[in-house]
Parts: sequence; C-alpha cells; structure tokens
Amino acid sequence: MSKNHDEQPGASFTELVRLMNTLRSPGGCSWTVAQTHESIMHYLVEETYEVVEAVESPGGVNLPLLREELGDVLLNVIFHARMAAEIPSDQGGFDINDVVEGLSQKLIRRNPHVFGSAQDTASQLSAQEIYDAWDELKKSEKPERTGIFDGVPPHLPALAFTDKALSKATAADVPVQLPDADEADTESVWAATVFALVQEARAQGIDPEKALRNYTKEMMRLSEDRRDLE
Repeated sequence: MSKNHDEQPGASFTELVRLMNTLRSPGGCSWTVAQTHESIMHYLVEETYEVVEAVESPGGVNLPLLREELGDVLLNVIFHARMAAEIPSDQGGFDINDVVEGLSQKLIRRNPHVFGSAQDTASQLSAQEIYDAWDELKKSEKPERTGIFDGVPPHLPALAFTDKALSKATAADVPVQLPDADEADTESVWAATVFALVQEARAQGIDPEKALRNYTKEMMRLSEDRRDLE
C-alpha cells in the first residue's frame, strides 16, 4: 500500500531528534558524547557511498537497502546538527530546525518556476533550462565565488573531482590549460593519461566514476567465480 506523499513526517522526525538529544546528553551514550564533527566525518562519507550501492544494485534500485542507508545518512545529519546546537548561536551554532528551515527556503528560492510568480510557465521550461536557471541563482546567492572552479569540493574522489572541474570549465567556456607532464615523472605521466580518459568519457556522456566502479565490481565478481571453479 502506497503512502500519501503529502503525509508529514513531523512526529517521527521529532522522535529521531529526541533520541539523538538523549544519546548526546549526560547519562546518554558515552561514545556518542565523545564524538566531534571531525571524528564522525568518515561515517557520513561511507554511508553516502552505501546509498550509491543501493541505487546501483545489479537488479535495479534495492529499495529496502536504500531505505536503510538513507536512514544512516539522516542519522549523520542529525548528529552533526546536534553538535552544532551545543555552540552558542552568537558563535555560529545552529540546530536541526535551522538546517531544515534553511533548506526549505533554498528550495523555494531556487525554484521560482514552481513557487514564484513565474510558476505558470513551469510546464514550458525544459529540464536543461531549469538546471541553467538554478545554476544562475546559485551564483547570485554566492557572489564571493568569482573563480571558475569555486564550489568544486576538493575532497571528491579523484575521477569525480576531475569530472566536476571539467564541467565547470565547460560551463565557463574556458579552454583547459594542462600542466606539463614530465616524462621522467611517472606519476605525472600517469595522471595526464587518466585526465585525458576522463575528458574522453565526458565527450561520450559517460560518468567516469560510475563506469570504473561498475567495471571493477565485474572484475571482482568474475575473479570470485574463477576462484570457486579452481
């Protein structure tokens, strides 16, 4: 039985926040109390990739696994927000309500074709036009970002990082200037080769991170099968 998409998650979300508050408070969980933003950062990264695993399951999206992994990502969001709430607001502290409110405002602000005065033209816009408008709104909200590559997360996996950087260069219509590869520097030559492969993947509409991940998964499967036959 499908659920009503307009059903509000208020009570269950409030209970989740209460549970985290209890764990983080005196008399709660000593491990949880001892954590910092830095100490739990790797969990958020790991859980995010487990969401990717659920979506890219061989038989299609694994919904039970996706439900569980999205919960684990949400746990990390609640955890970080709780720790931020322990800092006075005049020092930059915030709570989960601020996170949710800020996100809601952003969705409204960046989707004027749905929530603004121009909503009657929404059906006339293509997905690409909506994406381009969203990107322009992002730029206007963050005028301090003046560099071509501002907003490229530096800790992305290398293939995704390169892909994102090339996307930014393309959007800015800026020719890519490549570093000289020193023939005596094996690492430099290897990096230049991989960079060129990412460029080729983009030209063919291939997500290099996903493509290599799927290729390696198949290698693992075949290798396991080969070992079982021996």
